[in-house]
Amino acid sequence: MGGNEIVFLDGAQISPKHYLDVGLATLETPSVHGDQTGVLLKPKASGDIRVKIVDRTARGFITMCGGLSQVLPKALAETYLGKRFGIRKPMKKIDLETDLGIVRISVKSVKGEAVAFTDMTKFVDECYRRGLSQIQVSGVNAFKIGKFLVVDAGEILKSHPDADFVSMNQTAKEVLLDMQKDFDNQHLIPKANADYSLFDMYPEDSTHGRVLFPHSIPLGHIEPSCGTGTIAVAVALAYNGRITGPSASIRFDSGDGPFLGGTETTKVEMLLKNGKVKHAEFTHSRVEITSVGKIWIHKSSTDRGK
Repeated sequence: MGGNEIVFLDGAQISPKHYLDVGLATLETPSVHGDQTGVLLKPKASGDIRVKIVDRTARGFITMCGGLSQVLPKALAETYLGKRFGIRKPMKKIDLETDLGIVRISVKSVKGEAVAFTDMTKFVDECYRRGLSQIQVSGVNAFKIGKFLVVDAGEILKSHPDADFVSMNQTAKEVLLDMQKDFDNQHLIPKANADYSLFDMYPEDSTHGRVLFPHSIPLGHIEPSCGTGTIAVAVALAYNGRITGPSASIRFDSGDGPFLGGTETTKVEMLLKNGKVKHAEFTHSRVEITSVGKIWIHKSSTDRGK
């Protein structure tokens, strides 16, 4: 999804005790490049399919990945995975069992194309449970939104005018890394930060902005698009009073590469009550299957769709 690369594995071919280490090994060279691994499993509850999600920077399981939810319907429709899990076309919805609970992915026809819309309300609720606050990191105003560090690029430029988040020059990278280190030093979340959103909004349109997700600059894990990260930005805008009213539609330029903005679009729809987000869903304008095949790890093979 927009440069957020997802790798799917058939969980039936992996011992449960190895979901994590196989998931991580899949994301690292000389295997394949990826940001998250989705280990797909038969459902336990009322869902259609279950997933355990492994993240490259967190080095562990994460509760939700918006990019994965956008890629999944396409992978089920265009690869062997649909048949493997008994999901047939045409798909109007997929109930995905995650560590947050069941997440509804609706598949709608838009201009003749099947487009996925992911209900991110459970992730929004998790953000509120983990806590929202306005903070300062390295002297820059920012937000803690759940486990996310969320920063308006305009706030950084006030004290670091030489930072260029389009070219992602050295100054920009150093500032972002210093802020993440300070965030960790403040012990605002239990673990080292692995969830980082950078954004700005166009002055002529408060509902149109740009995003980038520099989760780990040292690892080179800079995502051009990120579903949970985009929702964290939307929640921050509501929390800061920049989005008001009972509903809002926000779009973000994203997706082209490791820099702020892009030619693709991530669109968020929200319902609010008293300034609090009560419902949110999103969709991304470009989702592609880049390869399908097998990967061998530790002398065993697992089918993999990416």
